[in-house]
Order: sequence, then structure tokens, then C-alpha cells
Amino acid sequence: MDKPRFLLDSNILIDILNHKLDLLAFVNTLPDCEIYINPVVEIEVLAKDGMSEQEEIEARALPGSFKWVEIDKPVREIAIQIRRAKELRLPDALIVASAITLNATVLSNDPHLRDYQRPGYMARPCILSE
Repeated sequence: MDKPRFLLDSNILIDILNHKLDLLAFVNTLPDCEIYINPVVEIEVLAKDGMSEQEEIEARALPGSFKWVEIDKPVREIAIQIRRAKELRLPDALIVASAITLNATVLSNDPHLRDYQRPGYMARPCILSE
């Protein structure tokens, strides 16, 4: 059986860095899972306004804890389909497209990603905190 896969949205990493979410506690409830991020998530986290030097050090170290999915041609093509079909911002479309290529669940606090579904593809967002 395949391991469960999750792709983190940037707001989840920001909540981890702000100590509002304990990712380790969540991961411990899912034995043997794979957790991914993509470059969009890294950029959004590192571009967060008002970060202290220490927060930036932590933010730069955190992505190394996860597996990476690159924004390759299949991800870009799916993102194009999503942008045409839905009114998602480009970063969200790239995050959802990355999850679709991995057959992963998107972990996000964004309600507009909660029920994203497209024929032939599916990303299952999970709201972790309010």
C-alpha cells in the first residue's frame, strides 16, 4: 500500500513557525506518511512581511524537513487547467497542481482550497486550525 502523501500550503508552515500548529504531533497520528512542499510555498514563507532575523533562519531551515516537488511541465499544465476552470490565484493553482501530480492531500487553512475538485483530479485539503 502506498504511503499517504501531504503537500503543505504556506499558511501551514507559517503557523508552524509562529508556534500555532504542531506539525510533529499531526504527523505522529499518521504513521509512515510523506510530506511535501514546492518552491511556491518556500517563496511565500520567506517573503512573509516583518520577519526577524531569527525567524528567517528558522524559515529557511524548515523546508529541508520535507520532500520537494518541483514545478515541472506536468505541474504547470495542470495549473493552467486549474486557472482556466477556477478562480484560484496562481500560487494556489501551483500548490493544488503539485498535490494532484503527487496524488497528495493539500494541508491548508484556506477555505477556498477545502473542496477543490476537478474531473479526473482531486486534492483533499484539510483545515487544521482556525
